[in-house]
Order: sequence, then C-alpha cells, then structure tokens
Amino acid sequence: MPSEIIAVQFGQCGNQIGDAFWRALCAEHGIASNGVPIQSDLDAKDLKRVFFYQADDERYVPRAVLVDLEPRVINGIITSDYRTLYNMENIFMSKSGGGAGNNFASGYKQGR
Repeated sequence: MPSEIIAVQFGQCGNQIGDAFWRALCAEHGIASNGVPIQSDLDAKDLKRVFFYQADDERYVPRAVLVDLEPRVINGIITSDYRTLYNMENIFMSKSGGGAGNNFASGYKQGR
C-alpha cells in the first residue's frame, strides 16, 4: 500500500519547481487546474491519493506546504490558472514581504 507524500516548497526556487511539479502531476493524473478530475477514475492503478487528498467537494488538492519570505512567486501561483488547486491554509508568506535578500541571517531573524 503506498503512503502519502507531502511536498514542502521553500523560497523562490522551491516554489517554482513545485508549481511545475504539480502542473505535471495534474496532467499525468487527469486533474484539471481547479482540482476536478477530467477523466473517470476507472483505473485503480492511478493512485492520486499519494500526492493529492480529496476534499469534501470531490476536488483533488495537493499535499503541499508553500513557504516564502518574498511574495512574488507565491502570488504568481495563487493568481494563475491553478489558483484554486492549492489549499490556501497551507501557504505561508512573510508579513513584511521584503524577503531575505539571499542573506541567511536576515531570513533566520524573520523566521524567529
């Protein structure tokens, strides 16, 4: 029996790669950009639940946590065609919105 996989996406690179990853998984598993299945779920071998959980409204939602100190990339994701795919409760951005400027100490201080 397969287990669930949770993707944790950090920073600009992690969120850009993660966005491409979820788009590819949606295409591979027949899931529309809003999380609704495009194909009938007749193939028992298509294990969507490994990467997605099925919400009460029957939509598939990525098992993902998105984190970034600078909102540009995440704002791009949540304003794209895939904006309704993600669970907004699993998206975390810095309140200051300035980012860490590639400075570990600044990012560490903001995270405290």
